[in-house]
Amino acid sequence: MKGLAGRLMVSAATVLLLAASGCIQMAAAWTNISGGDWIEAEFTLTKQPLLVLIDDRASVVTEPLAVREVYKTIVENFKVFKVNMMVVPYEDWQRLAQSDKRYSRYSVRQIGEKLGAEQVLYISVERFTLHAEAGTPVFQGEFTVRVKVLSTNREKDVRLWPSEESGKRVSVTTPATPADSEKTSNDIATELGIKLGKQIAMMFYGHRELDK
Repeated sequence: MKGLAGRLMVSAATVLLLAASGCIQMAAAWTNISGGDWIEAEFTLTKQPLLVLIDDRASVVTEPLAVREVYKTIVENFKVFKVNMMVVPYEDWQRLAQSDKRYSRYSVRQIGEKLGAEQVLYISVERFTLHAEAGTPVFQGEFTVRVKVLSTNREKDVRLWPSEESGKRVSVTTPATPADSEKTSNDIATELGIKLGKQIAMMFYGHRELDK
């Protein structure tokens, strides 16, 4: 029995490692085996077209790769956990942003409407850094955002979630790593993007506590 229990015991660190390496389906399976308290979704999205809009108009993110990883991780998790299979392609959003001269004047609702989305998962960037302190030879990343869900209906109040007008704050970090190690700034940016995407996605589907 002890041997069987040992084989079934999976740590949260193992689950996160599998998710970070792209093995999302495997991570989901391990989580179900490992158990832990069940946490309900904070909000249930519709199954209709959804725009994941990552707003960094202040150009806070110095490594654009991190933004792409956030989007990619959210989409992958939404597919695996059957949250939403109709996310507007990243390229469609980028094409609109780059080709429409009036893009910066559009509201989030209008952007979603133009891309055919019923809802918008709006992610506003607050902070992004690869170093705890500027100029230090140590990588210690942080990626902080505010998250909301908005409707594209032409109504006065389109915010669906959360109740706080500013949105829900989500922040992830990476451990301190010497800058002269094998890790590069791209590696740290990728890790931040995956971790943030995972944390955001998990708010929209039920999961085990050990999957955090």
